Amino acid sequence: MERSQIQQYVGGRTVDADIATEQLRARFAALRARAAESEEAAAARHQLAERTLDLTEEYFPAEVAARRRRVAAAGFAAGVAVGAVAGAAIRR
Repeated sequence: MERSQIQQYVGGRTVDADIATEQLRARFAALRARAAESEEAAAARHQLAERTLDLTEEYFPAEVAARRRRVAAAGFAAGVAVGAVAGAAIRR
C-alpha cells in the first residue's frame, strides 16, 4: 500500500487535511499582514526622509547650496572626462 506524500512527509502518521489547510491559511494571513506592515513602514521611512531633507534645506540653506554646487561640479568634471576619453577613442 502506497502512502500519500503528506503521510510520507510526516512519517506515516495520518494528517487531518482540514487542520493542515487551516494552519496554512493562518500562516498565509500572518505573512500577508507582515508584508503590509513592512510596506507601511517603508512608506513612513520615505516620508520621514523627505521631511528631513525639507528641514535640512530650511535650516541650513548655505550648506545645502554648497553641497549642490559640489555635486554639480563633480558631475561636470565626470562628463568632461568621459567626453575627452570618447573623443580620443573616436579619433583613433
